Amino acid sequence: MGRDEDEENIYDEITENLDYYTGTEEGRAQLIEEHKRREKKFIEELLKYFRPQRDVIWMSSYCRNCIYFVDKGGAVARCELNDSKLVKPFHGTAIWKVIKDVASGVTTLEIEEIKWDEKWLNKANEEIENAMRNINSGRPYECYVPRRGSQYR
Repeated sequence: MGRDEDEENIYDEITENLDYYTGTEEGRAQLIEEHKRREKKFIEELLKYFRPQRDVIWMSSYCRNCIYFVDKGGAVARCELNDSKLVKPFHGTAIWKVIKDVASGVTTLEIEEIKWDEKWLNKANEEIENAMRNINSGRPYECYVPRRGSQYR
């Protein structure tokens, strides 16, 4: 019996005994377990084809000479390959907002946004460039493809 036949048999079993699966604790527990199994299978299948993306990557000194580099000016650029922001070290200032739960009276802080063009530590440009040279132990990222005529090969 193949995998698809097993799936069909489970659907048939559930639809034929719907009262059991919706009306009893044991049936509902089995239905929940079946749902969890299918959810896990679905996520595993999805991860076979979907490569998780990073929203932000620290910009290394090699990035500027990569074919995937798109200069936006300032501290933020883009990596077309990863569809990510490339951010210089020491940049990224969090803008916080205060959230108060009316029911419990508890106040918490949440990050509302991050301003990537602003430094979170006041460092000189030489220090930032030096930090960029040391990102990834001074080696290019695995995705690095040099532009023609680039000094970094």
